[in-house]
Amino acid sequence: MILRRAMPALAILGSLTPTALAGDAAARKVIGFSPDGAYFAFEQYTMVYEDEASFSDYVIVDTLNDRFVTGTPIRVLIRGDDGLDEKKARAGALAKAKPLLDRFRIGEPGTRIESKPSMDLDDIGIYQINQQPMAKSLELPLPDGRKARIAVSRHPIATVMCNGMGGTGAPGKAMGYGVKLTLKVADGPPIVLQHDKALPKSRRCALEYGIAEAYLHKAGDGVLTLAALIEYSDNEDHHAGPNRRFMAVTKRLPKP
Repeated sequence: MILRRAMPALAILGSLTPTALAGDAAARKVIGFSPDGAYFAFEQYTMVYEDEASFSDYVIVDTLNDRFVTGTPIRVLIRGDDGLDEKKARAGALAKAKPLLDRFRIGEPGTRIESKPSMDLDDIGIYQINQQPMAKSLELPLPDGRKARIAVSRHPIATVMCNGMGGTGAPGKAMGYGVKLTLKVADGPPIVLQHDKALPKSRRCALEYGIAEAYLHKAGDGVLTLAALIEYSDNEDHHAGPNRRFMAVTKRLPKP
């Protein structure tokens, strides 16, 4: 479902109760891994609610150290009212990302492990409509027969000023939350994949986190790489409610 600007969004808003929330929800497209599993990429995109704009982000992660590849994320923001903003933003972002995707030969899909996201991962639109709770854990059946599990939690970092929290276009105070993601393989001790001590600018107004889905890639030498796609609600550019965005946490898994 892709919501266009005028009547569809307004009609849905008119059906909301006075206490309902309405932010914008990004969708995701997983590009995949490089053949050796050293790089992982995905796209997130949406139409910005109550604004004549759309954006597309291409995120490329170096899985050896769980860091963005230099020059990414790549964002293209298109403003206009011709109904083609989304297509233009996505095409523009892909054109900018393609040299890196080609250099690292990113495109191997890996094995998807389905979770229970708060909304359909292929839909953009108004967040909180038919929203479900975010998944806090996910079982990972490894190809070598071992069982693994990832779990996510949040913790407060700092009170921050977020655009829209004080009313339309006005800043207001909100708590920014960090994420902790842990991995447990078989009977081994938990491995902390990410534990925020501070928040990057892009997530300074993050509110809640959940596991949207995960991917496992097996390289030719047998090395397994995990990419956990985390969905989070974000109070930055708050539109009568938080927005949905995505991030990836990656890890080369220990051998048996």
